[in-house]
Amino acid sequence: MRSNTFIAPPEACVDNPARLCADFWRKLGRRARVRGPDSLLTGITMPTTRDRQRWRVLYCVDTLSAGGAERQTVELVTRLNRERFDPRLLCLHGKAYGTSLHFAPDLDRARVPWRVLDLRWSPPGLLAGWARLIAATWRTRPALLHAVSHHSNHIARLGRVLMPPRLRLVTAVRTEYQPRQLFYERIEHRLSQRVVCNSPHLERQLIEHSRIPARKLVCIPNGLDCERFGRNPDPGLRARLAPTASCVVAMLGRITKQKSPHLLALALGELKRRQELPGGVRVFIAGEHESDEIQAQLDEAIRRHGLGGVITQLPQTNQPEALLHAADFTVLASLWEGLPNAVLESLAAGRPALVSEAANAAGVIGDGATGWVARTDDVPHLAARLGEVFRLSPERLEGMRPACRDRAGMYSMRRMVRRYEELYEELLSGTRPAPGA
Repeated sequence: MRSNTFIAPPEACVDNPARLCADFWRKLGRRARVRGPDSLLTGITMPTTRDRQRWRVLYCVDTLSAGGAERQTVELVTRLNRERFDPRLLCLHGKAYGTSLHFAPDLDRARVPWRVLDLRWSPPGLLAGWARLIAATWRTRPALLHAVSHHSNHIARLGRVLMPPRLRLVTAVRTEYQPRQLFYERIEHRLSQRVVCNSPHLERQLIEHSRIPARKLVCIPNGLDCERFGRNPDPGLRARLAPTASCVVAMLGRITKQKSPHLLALALGELKRRQELPGGVRVFIAGEHESDEIQAQLDEAIRRHGLGGVITQLPQTNQPEALLHAADFTVLASLWEGLPNAVLESLAAGRPALVSEAANAAGVIGDGATGWVARTDDVPHLAARLGEVFRLSPERLEGMRPACRDRAGMYSMRRMVRRYEELYEELLSGTRPAPGA
């Protein structure tokens, strides 16, 4: 684990959370008795826009693994205007949780201070995370805390009452919630100044089911490095991977229940059973292994349907754009999503995408314009839609590429970062927020 001193001294806030809490309450009571309540704000600086000082923003993220939410967070943190903002980052889970620090080198290159708390998802781990995050806000004195993932949202909200009073809190909803999660969101959102979602679908869901006031919700779609994915860094990759293929399909994403890559294998097996699978089709599934159960389901589907010569599994790649340019189209069979990066990246590379309804990307691709939509967790329907695409001519697929790139241009990374900067400025340019504001 990389040592970082932006929470100084680190040991004081990470080694003994129980002692930390006790010390916090003891010091809080002593300062209140001796100097009065106003003295608790001593040393907390809140620069104004007029000062032209930088606002310190502390980000809290669950992991730094190779996921879409993590990528979006790191892109935001590293691209933030440093003349106006001073970003720091806390990561809750690391090796103890079984996750990688995939994006840590990006933070180092951008000189963004960061630290891993390495918590376990358990009652003691939650208590430790809660205490450590509270300590971090008092030691770093950020003007704004931005929690960007599921676990960090809960911990930040529940700890808000013990954080510096003038601290603004922004939380995020990135994927479609289940009923229990919506219940928690209905209660906890009162502790946030703003709740950010990444798609209009999620925004409607939160308004209808979580009863979050529309004034508190902000819809900021995911950003995309269009220039990066518009270039092909390895033009010879297709010839090496599939020299005789008539059609190449790519599926990029983690091996998890959410992404469910085995559904693609089952759909291909259905086409093969009906003798509707073209002989020249090659499929490449690339992503970080995170679920033994889903990996076993994928392997079993490939074995049972005799797809060993059709499907090739590849490890996580640092050049996903090369595999996208080697493909004719992409597939995303997710069971739930917010706004998946994989779809935006596919479009930026000029490749249409076949997505499940739960991917919440129908409004992005437009069924038939820059991709196609299949029913969620419905293997026969996914197989039918795959069959439709396989029957399209290479010229038809290539003719969709300009429209794909045009659509991707609406989701530039520059636009996303600017929207967040505007949100931060809006929250930080005012005075102390009222409770529940």
